[in-house]
Amino acid sequence: MSVLHPGGDPNANLYAQLKRDVLERIPQITRVEYVPDAIEAKQLRATFDPARLDPPTGPESPELVIKWYRQNPHDWFRIDYTDPNTGFHAGWHQDEDHPEFGQTHFQYSSEDAEDRWGITFEHETPSLILWHIVEDLLEEIRPTYQYGNESW
Repeated sequence: MSVLHPGGDPNANLYAQLKRDVLERIPQITRVEYVPDAIEAKQLRATFDPARLDPPTGPESPELVIKWYRQNPHDWFRIDYTDPNTGFHAGWHQDEDHPEFGQTHFQYSSEDAEDRWGITFEHETPSLILWHIVEDLLEEIRPTYQYGNESW
């Protein structure tokens, strides 16, 4: 069971910044939208072009969903990637869901494996954290945990 965020509204300005400074600059992402809409933005959803991913996936488009709440002493966020073609899920969560892993953890699940562990980020700035997560997803997480040692 997931722990709910501690309250308050997401920071609309933060979502605009994450959209503009990170998600719209990733060539594999073809659409970024506020959910449910720009006025009531509670999260961001980025859609990947399955043919632009390495290795390609498809035919359905994978998504990255970002929920971020600014607060002290630490922001609360959940960033989740799902690929509907393979059932792969990866999540970066800074919440109270798994205190045994510390403040922030990574988790993944695939058809034949799942795991989670604590992580830390070099930066505290939300856009730099998200940039690191997307780079890690594309360069390490998908090849290592979604496809393992399979030959593409």
